[in-house]
Amino acid sequence: MLSRTVRLTNFVIDTVVYLVFMYFLLLLCRNIIDRESVKWISVVCYLLYYFICEYFMGQTIGKIITKSKVVSEDGERNHFFIRILGRTLMRFIPLDILSYLFTSNGFHDRISKTITVKK
Repeated sequence: MLSRTVRLTNFVIDTVVYLVFMYFLLLLCRNIIDRESVKWISVVCYLLYYFICEYFMGQTIGKIITKSKVVSEDGERNHFFIRILGRTLMRFIPLDILSYLFTSNGFHDRISKTITVKK
């Protein structure tokens, strides 16, 4: 398992990547997207960023930089789609980010039965 510092670094890098992407997307589409749609587009992009990166590569940009990746607890690829989908959706639990203060794995790790390890 990774240290809290590496996990926090992953989170910060991924948040910056996501915000920069959203900034440019909304800037490019400012005449197409109305204000009411921005929040829904932001949520969908957030979900897609984590799901696509972790399902297909096992890594987000933050994890690539810190040389870590997401794997199933049991090391199997069986049900990996469901695990990564669950992991991605669990990020919306408001207390997920705070769960790292009390345990080494957050809610999105424990519930989805995944772990983040050094590559």
